[in-house]
Amino acid sequence: MLAWYQSHQEEIHGFIEWGLRYNLFLNVSALMYVIFAVGLFALGARHHAAIVRGEEGPRQFPPGYFTILVVQLVPITVTGFVLLDGYLIATRIGTMFVVVIVYGMVSSPDGTFTARRYRLGMTLILAAAILGTMVWLASATLRQLVHDYEKFIAWIAVAGMLLYMVRGQWTVAKALFWHYLQGKYTIKRFSLQTVRLVGFITQAIHYAFVPTAQAPLFGYDPIFLQAAMGALGVTGIIIGSIIAIVLGALTRRGRPTLDPHDVAIR
Repeated sequence: MLAWYQSHQEEIHGFIEWGLRYNLFLNVSALMYVIFAVGLFALGARHHAAIVRGEEGPRQFPPGYFTILVVQLVPITVTGFVLLDGYLIATRIGTMFVVVIVYGMVSSPDGTFTARRYRLGMTLILAAAILGTMVWLASATLRQLVHDYEKFIAWIAVAGMLLYMVRGQWTVAKALFWHYLQGKYTIKRFSLQTVRLVGFITQAIHYAFVPTAQAPLFGYDPIFLQAAMGALGVTGIIIGSIIAIVLGALTRRGRPTLDPHDVAIR
């Protein structure tokens, strides 16, 4: 691999420069966020439809997944406003809205939303997103306060991604590992992780070569660190899923016959 890179180093660097010049990497990453959000909504709709029919949902969302995802999204959204970075603002706010909607769909035990806590929770989150944006644009004091604590917010954003990688992505990795080990090859689950990986990698490439105005953390741009950690976590999920698929296939190949449960899940 190293020999191949050395022999094509000039072409690779030329492609990266071309991509940075035309903002290719951020555009691809933004598109990946859109595809991920649509896929997340589709899984939430499937889960909700199953609950309404009285069936078990697809179990794509481990406990605490949405909480950790929001914890990771909020600080970097604030960072986007501080830096006036349209990519960060658009991708994170768009993802946040989808997360809120999907959480509402999958958190109801009977498929209805009559419980006061569901309505109150969604009202608070949406109000914070909409009114918070309006207050940010109208209040110079708030903008100055956030600017003064910019590095602290960057630390929180990186810590949020670390928490998301260790807690959220690890939980998803375990859930998908056992899912594939049992032979339940739902391609949408795997494809969403692939989309996330491409989104994180292209984001990391851009901010590695075009760092933001934020003070570096450990010598690196904070946005790059978040993207790199996200890519590392998704890579672990994908590798674990592939291992589970192979182990599950080998296990079932060694069985003399297939039981009805095996046939049903295929």
